[in-house]
Amino acid sequence: MDTPFTSTLIGQPSRSRLSAFQWRVWLPPVFLFGAGFGVALALLLATSGFVSNDDYYHARIAAQIMAQGRLRVDFPWLPLTILNDNAFVDHHLLYHLYLAPWMTWGGVPGAKVAQALVVGGLLVAVWVLLRSLGVRLAAVWTLGLLAVSAPFLYRMLMVRTQAAAVLLVVVSLYLLFQKRCRWLIVLGFAFTWLYNGFVLLPLVVFLYGAAVFMTERRLVWKPLAFVLLGTALGLVINPYFPQNISFIVNHLGEKVDLEGSIRVGNEWYPYTTRALLENSLGALLVMGAGLLAPGLRQRGRDAAETTLLLVAFITLYMLFESRRFVEYFPAFALLFGAAAIGREGIDWQAYIPARLRKPALLRLYPLVLLLPVLVLGARTVTSAREDVLGAADVGYMAGAAAWLQANTPAGSLVFQTDWDDFTYLYFHNTHNTYLVGLDPTYLQVEDPNLWNIWVPITQGMVERPSVLIRERFGAAYVVSDKQHEAFMTSANGDPDMMLVYEDADSMVWQVAEG
Repeated sequence: MDTPFTSTLIGQPSRSRLSAFQWRVWLPPVFLFGAGFGVALALLLATSGFVSNDDYYHARIAAQIMAQGRLRVDFPWLPLTILNDNAFVDHHLLYHLYLAPWMTWGGVPGAKVAQALVVGGLLVAVWVLLRSLGVRLAAVWTLGLLAVSAPFLYRMLMVRTQAAAVLLVVVSLYLLFQKRCRWLIVLGFAFTWLYNGFVLLPLVVFLYGAAVFMTERRLVWKPLAFVLLGTALGLVINPYFPQNISFIVNHLGEKVDLEGSIRVGNEWYPYTTRALLENSLGALLVMGAGLLAPGLRQRGRDAAETTLLLVAFITLYMLFESRRFVEYFPAFALLFGAAAIGREGIDWQAYIPARLRKPALLRLYPLVLLLPVLVLGARTVTSAREDVLGAADVGYMAGAAAWLQANTPAGSLVFQTDWDDFTYLYFHNTHNTYLVGLDPTYLQVEDPNLWNIWVPITQGMVERPSVLIRERFGAAYVVSDKQHEAFMTSANGDPDMMLVYEDADSMVWQVAEG
C-alpha cells in the first residue's frame, strides 16, 4: 500500500512540494517583471507625450513600416540630408518592427506599453543572470536596477532602442557564462538590426575572452567568432545594404570631434563630475563595493566576475566621454557589484557583533540590502518623474504641423530654424518634407554649403532671409519655435515673409515668390 512518503522515496516530489517549488521559481520573475513594467508605465503615463523628442520619430517611422507594408520603407521627409530617400537607412529596424503594431493600433499609449514591456523584460533577464551566477537575494539586487541612477531609468523610458540593447547584452552575458555560445550568432544578427552601435556586443564578448585568459590562462575564440559572424550577417542580410555601411561611417564619424562648430544633441557631451555623482551615486557606490570585495573573502575573481568588471569599466569610460552612455554603465556596475558581493565567499557574520548573531536577527539581515534599494529607488523614481514631467507635451508643434498640412502642397519643403523640431513636425505631419532633423550633421555632411547658409539664417544674422530661403533651399514656408528670437525679428522685418500662423509654441511664415 502506498504511503505518504512513496512519491519522495521513488524520487518524485509530492504535490505540495512541487507547488512550493513552482511558487519559489515563478514568483520572483513575475514580481520583478510587474515591478519594472509598472514603474515604467506609471512614469510614462505621467505625461501626455513621450519623454524625449527622438521618441516621436521612432513612433512615426514604426507606424510607417506598417502603413507601407515592407521592411525597407520610403523616406522622402529629409531630402537634403544623408537620410534622403535614395540613401535612407533605418538603423533601428528591429526595434521599429517590434514597435510597429503597438503604435499602429494603440497610438502613443500603445507605444508606451511596448516600452514598459521591454523594461519589465530587462529586470527578468538581470534576475536570471544573477541567479545563474549564484547571487544571493538576486531579486533584491535586481530591484536595484530601478535605484542606481535616475538618468539611467529615464533613458530606459525612452521609446528608443537603449533598453532593448541593454536587454540583449544581458542575455548575451548569460549565454557566455552558460557556454551556449552558438546563440551569439543570433544575438549578433539581432543586435546589428536593432542598434547602429552594434560594435558594443562584440566588444563585450571580447572582454569575456580577456577575462577568461586573465583568470584561467586559456584562450577562447569561438564566442567572438560567433558574434562577429552574426554581426556580419546582420550587416549584409539587411534590406538597407550597402547604404547601411556608409551611413554608419557618416553618422559615427561626425561624433569623433565634438569640439567643432556643430552643436549636436546634449546626450553626446559628458556630464560634469558633480552631476555624475548626484545622478548615479548608487551605481558608483555598488561598483566601489564590488572592487573592495576580494579583501573580504578567500577566493579571487572568476571569469564571470572579471567580465562584468571589465564591462563596467569600459561603459564607465564611455560615460566619461558622453552622457548618453549612462544607459549602460549603471546596469553593468550593478551586475558587477552583485557578482562580487552577493555570491558565496564572504562570511558576513564575521563582521557582526557576537551578541547580534541570533537566528531571529539573522533572518532580518536581508533588510540591510533591501533598505538602501528602497531609499535610493524612491529618490531615483522621483527624479526620473521630474524629468518626464519636463518633457514637451504631445501637442508641441501640432498646431503648426496641422496648418502646414492643410495649406501647403503635398511634399513641399519646410524650412526649420531648429533641427530638434523635426521629430515633432514629422510625427504630426507626413504631408510635408523638412530641411534638417534627427541630427544636425546629417545636413552638414550631405551639403556643407547649405549648412553654412542655414546656420546664420537661423541665428538672425541675415537681414532678408527670404531670398536665401527661396533661392538656395527652395522652400516657400518657414516654421520656428519661440526660442529663436533673433530670427523672428529678422523674419518679421522682411517684407517678403508673411506670418500666416502663430500659437504658444510656434510660428509659420510664407515666403513670397521671387
